[in-house]
Amino acid sequence: MSRLQAASAKTMRARRARFRCQAGLWTLVALFSLIQPASSLAFDKRIIRVPADYPTISAALERADDHAIVEVAGGLYRESLSINRPLVLRGKRGHTVLLVGDVELPVITIADTSDVLIANLVISGGKFGIYVTRSRDVTVRDNLISDSRLAGIKVRLAAVDILHNTIRAANAPYGRGIHVTNTTQWPASRIIGNTVSHNAHSGIATNMTGKIYIEDNIVSDNLKHGIMIDEMSHALVADNIVDSNVETGIYVFDMSMASICGNVVMNTAAGGEGARFGNGIMIDFHSLAEARDNIVTGNVNRGIQSLFDSRVYASANDLRGNGADELPRYTKIADDKDCEIP
Repeated sequence: MSRLQAASAKTMRARRARFRCQAGLWTLVALFSLIQPASSLAFDKRIIRVPADYPTISAALERADDHAIVEVAGGLYRESLSINRPLVLRGKRGHTVLLVGDVELPVITIADTSDVLIANLVISGGKFGIYVTRSRDVTVRDNLISDSRLAGIKVRLAAVDILHNTIRAANAPYGRGIHVTNTTQWPASRIIGNTVSHNAHSGIATNMTGKIYIEDNIVSDNLKHGIMIDEMSHALVADNIVDSNVETGIYVFDMSMASICGNVVMNTAAGGEGARFGNGIMIDFHSLAEARDNIVTGNVNRGIQSLFDSRVYASANDLRGNGADELPRYTKIADDKDCEIP
């Protein structure tokens, strides 16, 4: 992996600097919410500790005030949690906090609220690892989520920042790593700096999203598409490493629009039928995309492909070692401007 990151450094450096700046701002915002007030005693009253104060996380959440911090010590917790108020739920630093959920329920549900942070947890099982709905200003950060039935993280009718998580091994046949859907009337969601791998379906998938930013992730070894932008979604897909997925590395489908910039897309296997599969980047069914500064290599079929009245505006892509490297029809040279969300 380090060899490929080095190969793509020239095309990715400027954007990474910008994204690091943005990430720094988000970090400052998160830290600001945790700044200790003048009275340490007042601050301590806002922290609820599990199991010191309450034996279960559910009991702590039920009794927490708005903007409380629920801090969980290391251990195994077999619970399905519900959050409907602003608060922080975090594992204690240096501890392994393992949440194991019922296969028919989300392990953590966040609904009808705002200003929630979930951090430093290990989440296993459940219908979804984390399910967020009808909420905004939610951050999911630095968690390990695995073995979910339908999706590691599911976002519906909500706006979420999904930052620096490891999400893997969602179950067959439908398990996705991250699935964001029905957010056209909500602020943009951001999926940044995650490792998403070995899921039974797509690594990252969207349906009907107004705006979504998918940046600086490692998306590998998923058994359907690596990154799928679907059903009239609008996305920026930038500076990701998309490796060894099946059918398509980056797939823009069904009247969706995407800017695809600075990615490394490689080693996509066919896994399906005919020329529609095994492509590094595919734009399909009346969709529109800009593709620039991508390294697209070692894919079974085409480096970049467009089908069914779709268009690709492409420039400065490095296509090599694919089954067919010629650019698709309807290709034009993109304007010399920053890569921005459509």
